[in-house]
Amino acid sequence: MTYAEFENLILLADRMIMSCVPRKAEYGRGYQSGIKFNFYNPQPESLPDHYSIVEVARREGSRDVHAYARGYRDGCKGLKPKDTG
Repeated sequence: MTYAEFENLILLADRMIMSCVPRKAEYGRGYQSGIKFNFYNPQPESLPDHYSIVEVARREGSRDVHAYARGYRDGCKGLKPKDTG
């Protein structure tokens, strides 16, 4: 992933966070954290497990832990964000 691609994905996540739909905003927050993890730790074997993701969501004060965890997992995998409207 190039730095330009990384920046574009961060901007997409920012737009999701600004959404009035809580689930979409939490997915965006998780995705933004996950894509940062992916960009700075590109080794695929270093992906966090489900319980670690849930802990990150709780630590970040997520209102919808599952949406945050889905976004974080998608970001860690380097996937494009999903529209969870």
